[in-house]
Amino acid sequence: MKIEKMNFYSPKKYKWKGIKITEQAIEQILFLINKNPKNKGIRIGTKKSGCAGFRYTMELVKNNTIEKENKNDIVFYYNNILVYISLKEAPFLNGIKIDFVKDSINEVFKYCNPRIKTFCGCGESFSID
Repeated sequence: MKIEKMNFYSPKKYKWKGIKITEQAIEQILFLINKNPKNKGIRIGTKKSGCAGFRYTMELVKNNTIEKENKNDIVFYYNNILVYISLKEAPFLNGIKIDFVKDSINEVFKYCNPRIKTFCGCGESFSID
C-alpha cells in the first residue's frame, strides 16, 4: 500500500512526541494483523469510560475500511505497522508507550502515558494533565 500524503498534528500547547511501541507489542500486533489478509493496520484511540474520563483503544483496520484520504487522521508506519490516529485524539496519545504483557494466563496491551493526571479506582480509566 502506498501512502502519498500524510497529515500532521500541530498542536499549539504540546509538542508532538509521537508514540513508542515495544518489541513485544510489535510482535503481537503483527501476529494479529497477519491472522487475516484483510487486516492492514491498527487504529489507536481513546474512548470515554469509567469515572476518570477515558481509556485507550486499539482496533484492527481492515482493507475495506481504509479511507483513501482522511484529513482527520495522522497515518504513519511504525516498524511495518500501519498506524492511524485521529487528530482529535492525538493530544491524549502524545508520548504514550504501548507494551504487551504476559502474566501467567493473562495477556494484555498496557499503555503508559507520563501525562496521566489521575486514574479511577479500578485503573480502567484516566484523565490527562
